[in-house]
Amino acid sequence: MKKCLLIFAIFLTGSLYAQPGNEQVKLNDPTQLVADSRDNLFVMLKYGIGKISPDGKVTDLRKLDGGGNIDKAFNNLIIDSKNNLFASDGSNIYKITVTNDNKVISTIYSGVIGKYRIIDGPVSTAIFTQIDHMAIDKHDNIYVTDSYDKIAAEIGNNYVTDNYYLKDKKLKYIRTFRIIRKISADGTVSTLKNSEGKFIVPNGVSGMACDEAGNIVYTTGGTARSVEKINTATGTFSHVAGKPYKREWCPVYTTGDTSIAELFAPETIMVNKKAEIIYADERSHRITKIANGKVTTLAGNNTIDPCGQNIGGRAQEGLKDGKALTAWFTFPKGLAYDSRGNLFIADKWNNCIRKLSPDGMVSTFTTPNPNN
Repeated sequence: MKKCLLIFAIFLTGSLYAQPGNEQVKLNDPTQLVADSRDNLFVMLKYGIGKISPDGKVTDLRKLDGGGNIDKAFNNLIIDSKNNLFASDGSNIYKITVTNDNKVISTIYSGVIGKYRIIDGPVSTAIFTQIDHMAIDKHDNIYVTDSYDKIAAEIGNNYVTDNYYLKDKKLKYIRTFRIIRKISADGTVSTLKNSEGKFIVPNGVSGMACDEAGNIVYTTGGTARSVEKINTATGTFSHVAGKPYKREWCPVYTTGDTSIAELFAPETIMVNKKAEIIYADERSHRITKIANGKVTTLAGNNTIDPCGQNIGGRAQEGLKDGKALTAWFTFPKGLAYDSRGNLFIADKWNNCIRKLSPDGMVSTFTTPNPNN
């Protein structure tokens, strides 16, 4: 009898893991990360999207009924107030819903496959060219960056950008302008302009989010290394932190007052419910906070290499749990809070999700698989 029960238990266990989505999924290159109203995490992977339940169970959405439609490489992932996911593959935006009975419903929300233009209007007919970044505000208005070059002739000199880039003509060689498109909650696509009708074209965007007021907060990469803000009502730019273009090579990481702080390689960014700006620094492998006029390290303590080893700036890789200011990450990317105040971090090269709890402890939430 015991032998029969043992065989039945083995069969039952095997059947469970054979069911679609119940495999022991390993995260491959986790980057963008969002949380729904039930504290489920959704993470953008090298291919497709993973779902992580509050107890840490990982599901590959591609293996669920209807999931084959999202078996592709996305470059952005956001979530609205109704738990709908929106992902972009470059020129198209997909709306993805996971039902209560674990079915995936995926449709093209906006964009036309095979067409690359800048055409505004209803989401059903609007066309995009190169969506680099996406953000969503509390009213479910979506903002995306798109190709400036596609309509550069139309724009001409009729634009505004950050004050730093305009000051020094020597910086023209690092111009990476982008336009910003808005997809309003009612389904209308428009290209952002300021109150004078000038195109809003930020330079060097490496991450983008919306604050509580609906303004766009973004990080700049390359030699800019800063955090900037765009008032979406007026189109005006304001500087938040960092020393844009101060150093071409050999960046330094200096915390303290925003007036003196230097940032290293700010990328993925978010604004939490306390109005604190949180960003992942992908080359120093730290999570940094900007609040109350101060730049502080929230988590991460990887040893920063001397400039001679990498003039672009880099820190040693690793995976270490424990107190936040002793933890190590390797190319942290996506950031998302759950309802309990835990901050989850997509640790790209460790191929896992890390958790920073409100008491300041970092733990590894999903099974790691560090890149060699």
